Amino acid sequence: MGKEVEVKILGNKYFFITDKNPEEALKIATFVDELGRKIKEGEPYSSENTIAILTALNIADKYFALADEIEKLKMYIGDSE
Repeated sequence: MGKEVEVKILGNKYFFITDKNPEEALKIATFVDELGRKIKEGEPYSSENTIAILTALNIADKYFALADEIEKLKMYIGDSE
């Protein structure tokens, strides 16, 4: 059973249930908050929804770049998984 975690992102409190260690969940939320704040600095008049979507797109971009790197490394070492 998961634990309830409270996080603050862009000044808003959120509560969610996670099976992760609460410290890990807070680390993830801090990453999202910091990226959102950085985006908001460049887009100060954008809505919170726009900032959230831009943050999600940036995270997805990082995810796909890392996934591509993992695939290249697997090919390099001959992993046929």
